[in-house]
Amino acid sequence: MNKSIHTPPLLNALFATLLLSTAILPSVVQAEVAGITTGAQLQTEAEKRTKIISTEELKKALNEDLDMVLVDVRLPTEIKNMGGAIKAEQNRNIPRGWLEYRITSAALSKDTPIVVYCGAGVRTPLAADTLQKMGYTNVKNYSAGYLGWKKAGLPTAQ
Repeated sequence: MNKSIHTPPLLNALFATLLLSTAILPSVVQAEVAGITTGAQLQTEAEKRTKIISTEELKKALNEDLDMVLVDVRLPTEIKNMGGAIKAEQNRNIPRGWLEYRITSAALSKDTPIVVYCGAGVRTPLAADTLQKMGYTNVKNYSAGYLGWKKAGLPTAQ
C-alpha cells in the first residue's frame, strides 16, 4: 500500500534551516579521518589561492563593470529560504555542483571578470579555485556572501 506523507510547512522550514546551518558551519559535521583531507582543509588551501573582494568593492564593480559575471553558487532552495539573492543585472545562479559544466555559458572568455558568492563564503573559495584551475584568469571571491550583502542593507532580489 502506497501512502503519501504530508509534511507541515513549519517542519519543512525547520528542516531547511537545519540544512542551511550545516552548510554554513561545515566544521560542526565533519569528522577527522586519518589520511583524508577535510573540506575545511581544502577550503583553507583554496582561500590562499583566491582573491577576496569586499562588499564595497563588489558594489562598485557591479555599478561599473557590466561584463562581470556574478555567480551565486547556492541551490535555488537556499536562495528562496535565505530570502533572495544579490540584486544585480550580472547575477547568475549556477549551483556549486554544476559550476564546471555551466560557467562557460555565462563567462565566454578566460579573462571575463567573475565574482563568486554563496550564503556566507563557505563554498566560494572552492568555487573560485576551481574556476582558476579551469583557466579563468580574473576570478574573485565575495567571502561575505549573501548574508554580508544583506546585512549591509544593499539591494536584494527574490
